[in-house]
Amino acid sequence: MATEILVNDGGAPARILPYIAGSTIAAGKAVTIATDGKVDHVAVSGNKMLGVALTAATENGICNVISGKGIQLNAFTSGSNIAIGDELVCAVGASLAGMLVEKTNGTHQGQVLAIALETGSATAGLTKVQIV
Repeated sequence: MATEILVNDGGAPARILPYIAGSTIAAGKAVTIATDGKVDHVAVSGNKMLGVALTAATENGICNVISGKGIQLNAFTSGSNIAIGDELVCAVGASLAGMLVEKTNGTHQGQVLAIALETGSATAGLTKVQIV
């Protein structure tokens, strides 16, 4: 698998916009806009995802964020049960902040953010997904 975050550059209506990071941001992780206008990793299931960080950033640095429906990219996922076609939501908890996990009944009831386009690995890593 490629290590680039954006897979289909130019093939879908993707927007890449610069934001100020509210904390250290890792490329490939889901981010949300905080009340201070800065981006942070999504850490609560059900939070709105602004997009996926294209570039890593330190606090108060520039973080380029990819957003748009239908774009294909490599995003951080967690969970060995992720299969092609699974609905993905934001993970719950600080240790999994910014990662997408498989939506399961009763546990992850947040908004479906992406569909898995490949099988996830047993450990946290980049997985090809399509944003919905």
